[in-house]
This record gives sequence, C-alpha cells and structure tokens, in this order.
Amino acid sequence: MLRNVIESYEEMDEEQRLQSSLARRVEFISTVEALAPYYFSDMKILDVGCGAGVYSLYWADAGAHVTAIDLVPKHIKRLNKLVEKSGLSVKTYVGNAVDMPFFNEKTFDMVLCLGPLYHLTSEADRKKCLDECIRVTNINGIIAFAYISPYSVFPCVLRGDLSRISRELMEKIVDAKQITSDDPCCFWTDNKYYAPNDIEVWLEQAGLTIEDHLATDGQSIAFQSVINGMNASEFDIWMEYHRKICRVPSLLGASNHGLVIARRKE
Repeated sequence: MLRNVIESYEEMDEEQRLQSSLARRVEFISTVEALAPYYFSDMKILDVGCGAGVYSLYWADAGAHVTAIDLVPKHIKRLNKLVEKSGLSVKTYVGNAVDMPFFNEKTFDMVLCLGPLYHLTSEADRKKCLDECIRVTNINGIIAFAYISPYSVFPCVLRGDLSRISRELMEKIVDAKQITSDDPCCFWTDNKYYAPNDIEVWLEQAGLTIEDHLATDGQSIAFQSVINGMNASEFDIWMEYHRKICRVPSLLGASNHGLVIARRKE
C-alpha cells in the first residue's frame, strides 16, 4: 500500500496543485489565514507530509524555523532545489509520518499534518501518525490536521469522469469512508475520508483541544469553472463570501478539504 501512494505522487505534480487555478488557491489562502493567529516570531514548525513544500516555504519566508518531511523522494528533491533558489532555510527529511524517530519529543511549536491522513487506511497507522504529531509538539503547541470529506468526493469523481459511476464506489466513499488501490473501482490511490464530527471526536479522544475547524476550499471546487473565470476584484468578493461561510458547521462536509487546528495541552 505504501508503494502505491509513493508511485501515485511520483506521477503527479503536487507542487502546482494549490497554485494551478483560482479555485485551488482558496485552500492555500484559507489554510495560511487560519494558522496566522497562532504564529509568532522564530516559531519552530514541522511540516509533516510537506509535498513540494508550498507551506514550508511560506512559513520559512515569514521567519519561522521550518523542518519538512515527506514520504516521496521526488518531493524532497524538488523542495531542496526551491530552498536553494529562494535562499530560505528549511531542513528536509525523507520519511514516514507514522514513525519520525529523528525528531525529539516536544521539539516544535507548530506541527502541520496537511496530507498524511488522506492516505492512512489502517487504523493502526492513523494512530501512529497522530501519536507522533503529538509527541513532537511542545506543550500548548498547535497541530493542524487536513482531511478529505467523504461527502464531496463522489460528485468530484463523476464530474471528472462519469464512466466511473457505480454503487460500489459510492458506498466505499460515503459509507466505508475509505478506498484502497486494490479496489477495482479505485480512481486514485489509497484514501481515507473523515466526516467533520468524526475527526473532531478522534482528536479530542487523543487529548487535544480543538481551536478551529474550517472548510478550506468550501464551495470553490464545486464551482471551479465559475471561480477560475473571475477577475481579481471578483475573486476578492468570492474570498469574502468564503470566509463568511467556511466555518458554518452544516457546510463543512461539503468541502473537498477540511482543516482542524488543535492544541496539545499536556
């Protein structure tokens, strides 16, 4: 299963995903805006599952001491090139979010887990990832978890390719809330989905305190054909709308991506 995830990301351009269109940029803008109130000068940040480092570079440019780790060697190789080109300082590692022995306990002020939970279909691996993120976070530190909602995925898949429609696929996404690469109806790679209330309960049971919860792309992916045609002033109005509705509980599950910001209290 691990190899399938790595191969999937080796074949796609994760670097451009959050910047490729106006609709996609909403997730990035929303994420950094939600995290900004918790940032302070010289903050130590760990970016777990950093991809090609869009968030690592953003926070390094803001003045944070950033460490980044990703499962996919291609991502770290690209991040290292971007770091060299930018003149910023980011420590990088190739490694797995479920086991990060090279980081000591209570090392980081903020931990970003903005991707690993998407692909951990094993309950044991999800717990290891959560435990590791908590372990390396300082007391009163912040941990941000991104997740994919099961309620947005099925229509997104069909919009891209209606031939994929099947009851089996719908039930795996909405009911089982996960799909693996060996499923005949799999459309990408191993994926785990989280209902908004379920992820809050899971994090609270681990002893974390929920600070914020928002739909990072909200309605933007569903209406991407409209948003991508907007000019700058129109997009500004869209973002004003998005900020007003992205924390409405009844709309969280309709977003493709969600973000829970939690605090380690002990």
